[in-house]
Amino acid sequence: MRKRNSRIPNIAGSIMLGAVLVAGQACTQALEDPSLVVVIVVDQLRGDMLDEFDEAFSGGFRRLIDDGYRYTNASHPFAVTQTAAGHASISTGVPPSRSGIVANTWSQQTGEDWRTTYSVADDESPILGFEDADGVPGRSPKNLLRSGLADWMREADDNALTVSLSAKDRSAITLAGKTNSHVYWLLHDEARFVTSHYYAQAYPGWVQGFNEEVMTTLVADSVWDTEVPVEIQSLARPDFATYERRGSSTFPHISSLEERDHYEWVFDSPKSDEAVLELAKAAMEELALGQRGSADFLALGLSSTDYIGHLFGPLSQEQLSNLIHLDRILGEFFDYLDANVGEGQWVAALSADHGVATMPEYAQEQGNTSAHRINAREKARDRSSALQAAVAEGGASEDIAERLARQLEAEGTVAKAYTHQELTLGEPVDSFAILFRNSHYPGRGHGALSRYGVETRYGEGELLYSANGTSHGTPYWYDRHVPLIFFGKGIDAGVSDAPAYTTDIAPTLAHLAGIATMPDDLDGRVIYTAR
Repeated sequence: MRKRNSRIPNIAGSIMLGAVLVAGQACTQALEDPSLVVVIVVDQLRGDMLDEFDEAFSGGFRRLIDDGYRYTNASHPFAVTQTAAGHASISTGVPPSRSGIVANTWSQQTGEDWRTTYSVADDESPILGFEDADGVPGRSPKNLLRSGLADWMREADDNALTVSLSAKDRSAITLAGKTNSHVYWLLHDEARFVTSHYYAQAYPGWVQGFNEEVMTTLVADSVWDTEVPVEIQSLARPDFATYERRGSSTFPHISSLEERDHYEWVFDSPKSDEAVLELAKAAMEELALGQRGSADFLALGLSSTDYIGHLFGPLSQEQLSNLIHLDRILGEFFDYLDANVGEGQWVAALSADHGVATMPEYAQEQGNTSAHRINAREKARDRSSALQAAVAEGGASEDIAERLARQLEAEGTVAKAYTHQELTLGEPVDSFAILFRNSHYPGRGHGALSRYGVETRYGEGELLYSANGTSHGTPYWYDRHVPLIFFGKGIDAGVSDAPAYTTDIAPTLAHLAGIATMPDDLDGRVIYTAR
């Protein structure tokens, strides 16, 4: 194990008005560039979880923590912390206000009308093999307005290969940028990896074989048991809580469901990540990534942590077991890369698309009196009442937005309301307004009142959610704080507590890979230069 150093990058710049803090290091550039660039996004891996469960890790996480360069104060520089927005910011180096991916789903303005739009929806790009199937809509990066790291690598070398894999379409697609590349995601109720006509006109044999052989084996399991040794179970809260989504369920978890429901049960376990990493190995074998004389790109969106986190919470026995499992299979995958690409010949970054709120009931048990669930239906009624009052007074849309915002605040319906005019003109009224500005793209409204020109913020610790489980999506630190670790060729072991941002990942990896074709107008900056 290499000893950590304490080299701290210098800080320059500001988050104000969409800019981000920059951390730079004075080192010499590597003489040879890595042959494979790997982006790993662990969905819902909150920034403190690697420390909370540090004692449990001996595989991939252990290697990243001990041998990588880690930014402990990394975060997303925007307010609406959702999966699509987070992945797009990681891949493009710009926040949602510039990528256009403001949320998982938003209200899209077309003329005077508003319609609901899914972040990676595209009716003109049907799912390959499901063109005529009901309930299987098309997918592509049509709504993504910026190029990403994969695109920059292809522009620098048209022989470069780019592969992006995830259990979620909005993760795989946004990580791949705009490039027509190898992009596959899970169609959950079919238990198979799919792509759309945007990327291919036929499935290659290796993907078909994987679906028929490996996926069939993976979904055959009907028991999920803990991998947490007895001596470290105290790292997480007890394995019994009425506020978990499945209601006081404990290990072992057993499925007795019909086929499609069983598939969903399977993918709400560590099996989702296992499937993605096994497909990544198949892609490595078939495409010889990182072994062809060009710098190739591999993106992995790992979703199990999110699925399990929503159900059981970030500090549950289920999440601890899941992360122990992920630690092991990531370690095996890193060993695979060493054997096939070459140890020290690849470079990687690991981060997350967002964090998550601790179960409010557990937070209260730990003394956090501000944490509580709020009734979503009651809040919706309060918003509707305020809107009706604001509209009844008449006037221009800007006047209605201002009256609505102030009324919501006066009635205590929200902690703060921001009009779109406040988010686009003049100085931001507070630091949260900066984050909302970075999430705001005109004509794409992510909030319940966006079409009326207002964005809202509830109180810190308030969970506007169902009667159990937990979620994310707020501008608070627990939702924005994520891990950020660079690892591999040219990276020295070390830790920095300097502020860093997920928008810094793509430009930093591009620099480490010797890619000179990245755009010059990114919000993110190069924060680590190779030794």
